[in-house]
Amino acid sequence: MSQHAEQDYNRLDLKSVGERAWDALRQQGIPPTPRSFEVFYALFDGGNRPLVSHVRECEANGQLLTAGYIDALHRDYIDRGEDSARVAAGADDLADVAQGIVEQVTRDGDAIRAYGGTLDHWRTHLNASSGTEELLRAVTMLTAETEGASARNRVLEAQLSASVGRIARLREDLLQVRQEAATDALTGIANRRAFDSKLRRAIKDAVANPSSRFALLMIDVDHFKRFNDEHGHKTGDQVLRRVARMLADNVKGRDTAARFGGEEFVILLAGADHAVARTVAWQMCERLAAQVLMKRGTGETVGRVTISIGVAEHRAGESGADLIERSDAALYEAKRTGRNRVCVAEATTAAA
Repeated sequence: MSQHAEQDYNRLDLKSVGERAWDALRQQGIPPTPRSFEVFYALFDGGNRPLVSHVRECEANGQLLTAGYIDALHRDYIDRGEDSARVAAGADDLADVAQGIVEQVTRDGDAIRAYGGTLDHWRTHLNASSGTEELLRAVTMLTAETEGASARNRVLEAQLSASVGRIARLREDLLQVRQEAATDALTGIANRRAFDSKLRRAIKDAVANPSSRFALLMIDVDHFKRFNDEHGHKTGDQVLRRVARMLADNVKGRDTAARFGGEEFVILLAGADHAVARTVAWQMCERLAAQVLMKRGTGETVGRVTISIGVAEHRAGESGADLIERSDAALYEAKRTGRNRVCVAEATTAAA
């Protein structure tokens, strides 16, 4: 990433942006797929600020832009066109519903005012005349007008009921869009975007309530490249899903498990100090290592999947970037000292 880190992500003319993106892909040995080119183009164009900010943060932490990680960036920061279209379509539908209700109520209001005028006319007319024929004509006319008003009200009720149903369906669809936008497509757990949002909220809560605690677990799949190289990407995906499912099964309440990118995962443990977080982390390591992974379809034994975990408790006034950096440093120590283990931030030896 070092060469990429030195590039300027300012807006350039289209040709220059494309050339720089292409050169950066070649320099880093990344396959020039449409997705990877789109990510690098967005970086050099500079318009996708969340993506640029995220990559700068990764560069500061020494994170490499691998092909798998670029796919994750594309999913989390670029490939949202379908969601945007669905949201826009939902907004249009909702506007149509609202306009239909307004028009129907307006029409019904006009009809009610006309009905009121008819009633007032006959009230005045009946006060001036009390003949039997006149009364009969009045009753007949008022009966017809009343039945008409009642029918219009029934139509309005039916239309309003249909509108309520339509709005409810739109709400469900938009909620689904929001859920999908916060979910990692491969593993089904929260994605980096959702994690960033949760982390910002946790830090905000910590500022408002200094006595509150939370800890961050930075998790990496040990020897993940070997799984891909020896057994193929399908097995690699199976490994990621296995790890994600185990993490999700071991968090609760306000805790959040998310895919950070590539083969890295994160967990926010609400209300936990470093000691509690360390215990939870070790439990996860042991549970995962106790399972034997087999290829789907063939039943061939692949082996045991293990993870290394770096733990950091949030400090008062600490930024999200600094917390991530400390937990990542602890993760590096866990990998360096043997893998399948837990290290606590700024500890020189593995947590026991």
